[in-house]
Amino acid sequence: MAGAAASLGLTCQIPPPSPLVPARGRASGPAHLAWAWHFGVDGPPERIVSVLAQNNLGIILKTHNGTDWMSRWDTSPYAIDGSAQVAVLAHYFESYGVPFHTYCVVQGLDPQREAEMCAQVIDAGARSIVIDLEPHSGYWQGTPQGALAFGQEFRRRQPDGTLYVCVEPRPWQLSRVPAAEFASFSQGFAPMIYWETFSSAENVSRFQADGFPPPPEGVTPEFLLDVSRSLLGGYNLPIVPIGQGASTSYNTWPRFVNHAYSLGMESVSVWRYGVTSPDVWQLLKSAPPQSGVVPPTPTSGPGLSIGGSAKVANTGSCLNIRKAPATTAGIFACLWDGTTVTVRDGPVEADGYRWWLIEAGAVRGWAAEGESGGVPWLVPLS
Repeated sequence: MAGAAASLGLTCQIPPPSPLVPARGRASGPAHLAWAWHFGVDGPPERIVSVLAQNNLGIILKTHNGTDWMSRWDTSPYAIDGSAQVAVLAHYFESYGVPFHTYCVVQGLDPQREAEMCAQVIDAGARSIVIDLEPHSGYWQGTPQGALAFGQEFRRRQPDGTLYVCVEPRPWQLSRVPAAEFASFSQGFAPMIYWETFSSAENVSRFQADGFPPPPEGVTPEFLLDVSRSLLGGYNLPIVPIGQGASTSYNTWPRFVNHAYSLGMESVSVWRYGVTSPDVWQLLKSAPPQSGVVPPTPTSGPGLSIGGSAKVANTGSCLNIRKAPATTAGIFACLWDGTTVTVRDGPVEADGYRWWLIEAGAVRGWAAEGESGGVPWLVPLS
């Protein structure tokens, strides 16, 4: 197949789109994206490019897993067996106006080689590469130091290359991967907003235990987007959420897109092409990316703002720091009156309080601004 053809010096020419769409060259501006695992499961490239082009969408195609190109698993004639085939596919999709992005699994077992392969993918014409960073078997197995080594090598080879990090918004899973280390050399996050996959009773209990109690209707798209913003907002990087293409309820998709926009997220993506209803593609075509959207940033209240400094005051002792913006969330620290803090995110209105994500040394968590309509506990510093 692809690997055998490459060893013989042969190249399989990709057929024209089916149904046929006109060539229109490289598209500009942001686009919603559809993830594709490989052609053996998601379908041939000529079908994928046609559907995406008709709906003004881009693709995120998997290129490699660890240090193995996808031809190890993909038996189709167009499987990726190296950067040369990435270049062929990049040219093919881009020529029909489908922005070509990629993703891979980085395991951390050989950070130098994995970084080299990611850099080669960018060199071959991919607009970006997304690192699928999960703590499960077959995914990340390295160390925080290995993550930094990967980043150093990638940036040495691709100082301006676009790299995003795909993570789970389940706090107990996110804590098992070196998200902060990857964020230090990345341009954004792509959290998995899988409202049906994550809706089990066990997950609901785990969210509650970690200070993120789901609403009465359970794990919803809105809930997962809010959790993602709480967990990732402090990195001050763009967030491009991944919606669940296999959702059994189409009605959750408009809610997902609308709430993402309300949080200042410019675009969304879909996992994955082969399991997604055509209705979702049509929805995304009718709701194009919101270029230039600014996240809701607090300027109300007594002058608190993201990036500003404040002082803890008027508590009589110390200010409770919680895992989430809710009175039911666990308290893990208490900052004494007089402590200077930096505001990292917020505000979030919940349980009768206005909450801010604050940081003081090694302490980072959510604190109430003050008594409801009364004495402030966080006083801005000019």
